[in-house]
Amino acid sequence: MISRYDNSEVKRLMDAKHGQEEEPGHSTDDLELLFRAVNKMHRRCLKKEMDSRGLSKVGQPMILFMLRNHEVAAECDQKGFSEALGVSPATVAVSIKRMEKAGLVSKSTDPVDLRRNHLAITDKGLHVVDDCIRAFQHVDAGTFKGFSEEQRKQLESSYRRMMENLVAMGAQVPTFMKQEETT
Repeated sequence: MISRYDNSEVKRLMDAKHGQEEEPGHSTDDLELLFRAVNKMHRRCLKKEMDSRGLSKVGQPMILFMLRNHEVAAECDQKGFSEALGVSPATVAVSIKRMEKAGLVSKSTDPVDLRRNHLAITDKGLHVVDDCIRAFQHVDAGTFKGFSEEQRKQLESSYRRMMENLVAMGAQVPTFMKQEETT
């Protein structure tokens, strides 16, 4: 069981590091720190699970997921992937180069527009997508172990509200979430 602790010094250092003053009537509380900690712990567990399955070379698994969806793959170029994933085009380029070298994707030049490359997922890439999905499912199942259906729905509602708040502040909903909501 994770206990509460006096994190006032941590909060003070975080606020000072980011040059933030506390707003009147608002203070950083344990919930905000827990949110950051859970996100970081989830990423670390996922990385460990991916590494244990030999999937460490898959820098951006969402690229493979998107390529598996042929309609999305036909539309997406490097810029499209970077926008959909919320990462830089350079990050996407490095990931694609690694995936190509590992035989997960193939690249071909568009015969109509020679400046544009088409990406396609290979059979090996399809198997890796399935392994990635199992890794995500394993970590997610462990993360939500012991949650009742009602608790899961409440948490989902809270996350959707946070997304709405972030959109109101100018954030864009990731492309893969937009597709989920329309299906």
